[in-house]
Amino acid sequence: MTRIIAGEHRGRVIKVPDAGTRPTAQRVREAVFSTLISLDAVAEITVLDLYAGSGALGIEAISRGAEQCLFVENNHDAVLVINKNIEDLKLKAHVVDAKVETLLAAKPAEKLNMPAQLIFLDPPYEMSLAEIVKVINLGLSNSWFSDDAILVIETAKRSGDFVWPAGFESIREKNYGDTCVWYGQVCKK
Repeated sequence: MTRIIAGEHRGRVIKVPDAGTRPTAQRVREAVFSTLISLDAVAEITVLDLYAGSGALGIEAISRGAEQCLFVENNHDAVLVINKNIEDLKLKAHVVDAKVETLLAAKPAEKLNMPAQLIFLDPPYEMSLAEIVKVINLGLSNSWFSDDAILVIETAKRSGDFVWPAGFESIREKNYGDTCVWYGQVCKK
C-alpha cells in the first residue's frame, strides 16, 4: 500500500501497478521531499515525472504545493493506474503514454506547460548511467527543463557513482539501502 506522506492529500492511499514497476519506498520519498522542501523546490512549480510508475513522486509533489505535473510512462497498465490516481484525487496533471526518450527527443507542446522546474527521473534499475545521461541531455537540449531546474535521479547502489553531464551541478547525493538518490541543478545560463 502506498500513501501520500504530506500536504493536501496526506494519508490518502494511491494505487500501484501490479507488475512492471518499482515504486519508490516511503522512507525514500519522505527523505527526497525533506531535501526538496529545504531547497524550496516544490511549491507553485511544474513537475516532470519520468518513468512515473504509479506516479507517487509527482502526486506527492502536487500534494505538497506543486502547481501541476506531467507523468511520462510507457507501461500501459501503469498509465491506467496513474490516470486513476489523478482522477480519484482530482489533480491538475497530465499523463503521456510514451517512451521517455521518444517524448524528450521532441520539443514540448505548448499545452504541456513546460519547461519543468522539478524533474523526477526514476528509471528501471537496469538502465545504465550512460543511458540516464542521454535522457538528461535530451531534456535539457529540447527545453523540457527550466534554466534552474532541479533533477532528482534514483538509481541502484550497484550502478556506481553518477556523474552529472555538462550543464548541471551536483547538489547532493544520499544512499538508502540499495537505492541512491542524486540531486542536481541546471547551471544558470
